[in-house]
This record gives sequence, C-alpha cells and structure tokens, in this order.
Amino acid sequence: MSKSFHFGRALIVGIGDYDTLSDLGLAPVYDADDVEKLLVSPRHCGYPAGNVRVLRNREVSRGAIISGLQGLAADAQPSDTVVVYFSGHGAQRTSGPDAGTYLCPPEFDSDRPRETGIEAEELSDLLQQIKAERLLVLIDACRSGGVARIKAEGGEDLMKWEFGGARLDKLAAGKGRVIISASDSHQNSMILGRYRNSVFTHFVLKGLQGGVDDRSDGLIHVLDLFHYVAQNVRKEVGDQNPVLTTRTQDNFPVALRKGGLLKSEEDVDADASAQASGTTVADPKEVEDLMAVLYPQGPTDREIWSRAGGDPASLRAASTGRAAWHAALRALSLGGGGAITMDSLLKEAATEYGNNPQLRRLLGV
Repeated sequence: MSKSFHFGRALIVGIGDYDTLSDLGLAPVYDADDVEKLLVSPRHCGYPAGNVRVLRNREVSRGAIISGLQGLAADAQPSDTVVVYFSGHGAQRTSGPDAGTYLCPPEFDSDRPRETGIEAEELSDLLQQIKAERLLVLIDACRSGGVARIKAEGGEDLMKWEFGGARLDKLAAGKGRVIISASDSHQNSMILGRYRNSVFTHFVLKGLQGGVDDRSDGLIHVLDLFHYVAQNVRKEVGDQNPVLTTRTQDNFPVALRKGGLLKSEEDVDADASAQASGTTVADPKEVEDLMAVLYPQGPTDREIWSRAGGDPASLRAASTGRAAWHAALRALSLGGGGAITMDSLLKEAATEYGNNPQLRRLLGV
C-alpha cells in the first residue's frame, strides 16, 4: 500500500515569460508542473499536496519567491525534508558594484539586478532560515548561454546569463544542505525537441519516478538522485555536467520511491493492478501528444472528454488545444476530472481511431 512522505515540503518555481529577457517558452512551466505532479503523487514521492507550493510565470515575482522561502522557514520543522526547485533564467554580473550571481524573476532588470533579482548571498540567507535538517535545492537556470555587455560608469561590466560557480558554496553551507545545479557555470542547460522538459529536469523526473537505484527501503536518497541525473545527462548531452554542491556526507532520503514500495512489492503491486483493471499504464506525455493530434481543439473536441466519463466543468480555458489537453491530463493525474480515467479516454478514442498504431500500442492491443 502506498505510504506518505508526510514530512516533505517543497517550493517549485517555473518561469518561461520575461519582461526584458528572452522568453524560454513552455518548458520551465512544464518543468514546474511535472515536478509538482510527481512530488504529490501517492504512487511516487508521496508529499502531502498542501505542503507543495508552485509558482508559474506571472504568479512569480521577486517578492513571491522570497515569500515562498519565508513560508518554508515558518512552517518547516527540523525533522522535515524541504525541496526548492527553480527553472528559469540565471545571471552573473562579473564586475562592478552589483557583481554577483542571480536568479531571475520575470521582472529582472539587468540595470538593477539587486532590486529585481535574487542574488546568491540573499538566497543563501533565506535558505539558512529554513530549520529543516534536510534541504535539497534543484537549479535549472543556465539555459540561454548568451552573453550581454552592459555599459557601466567607469568601465564595462559583463553579464552572463547563467547561474553557478563559487557562489553555490554559500548556498550549501550548513547541515544537510545539498545543491544540484543543471550544469557547470560555463555550460548551457539543454532543451531538446524530443523531450517535454529540459534534459536536466527530464532525468530529475525519471529519477523521482523510481529510476534511481533501489535500496530496499522504499525511499529515494539525495546522492543517489544526483548520480542518476548526472550520469544520464552526461550520456545524453556530452558537454553538460550537473554539479553537486554540499558539505554533508549524509545520503538522506528526499521522497518515497514508487510510493514507498519495497523491491519485492513492486512486481506484486504491478501485477495486481493490471489484473484488477485490465489496463495498460500509459505515459501522460505520450497521451497528451496523441490527443493533441487526434483532437486538436482540445478535450471538448467531439465531446471526447465527456464521452470518456469526464466532467466538462473540470476543464479550464486555454489558448490552444494542446494547452487544454495539458491542463486536463494534469488534473486527471491528480485525481480530478470526474469519472474519467486514462484508460477510459484511450478506449473512447479507439472507437473513432481504432486503427491508429500509437493508440493501439498504448492500449496494449
């Protein structure tokens, strides 16, 4: 039976839209959504949904990030485990009075980085206020790789759009502090077209799904997660190397592994679920891709959602059909949407597209 990682807390930030910096598209928002989904899933990480806060795009600001970290400081107890995840732009000012390393909220202004960004020392101070003795910070903030030259009084400062380097050492100061960043400070965090997420976050998600080594205790351990992510990112992208920054040797647990199942229970659970339901578990991303092709106007297209048992009132307005499918399937994965299941959706689609090879494969026929 699935357990709960009841002492887990998280703040998740995903920013793709910026006021003055280059936009990063949907990938950071997908990153945030997908990390949240796995953390609160009872079949995966087991965090209580009320302990996980997510900020996306215009929900994010410098003040909102600071407030979120202060909220963790107020709520987290020493026995808790805290995860802070950031996907978006990072920046380094290499000289001048504002020299430093910054996380970039949507309003970040390179002419006023200290007022509009969160510098590593300020971030470190906020993290130090969190009383939890197990803290994991995941930073996917080195995407752009571009360099902008900004004139400053008395010379020329250099602003690099990246986050990392020696400033990470301050963030990892203290007991049980672990920082995992997507790449070295001089490297890009890659986004490949074949993945919904950045390469780094793709493998973070795979690790949280249970890809990390089994230790027969039903838990994902922080150093195991790093080694899994680093090994696979380097294999996928040869010139990207995730970085571990820590002063602890404690390989502490950060989540349940596959809902806390022990290795001997995994096969039994999988067999029982398959026999009870007669269904095949499908990858939500693959289902989203397929549904966006078969029903391009979204879940209301030919009433496929309601025909499969879904509640139309649960659907949210979206700018595109794919965006509508993303929101609907995310709600479904969290237990919402009505009487619909992934299996009932695929089976209803098969009444119209029964010869579609991808659909047949997802249904296991």
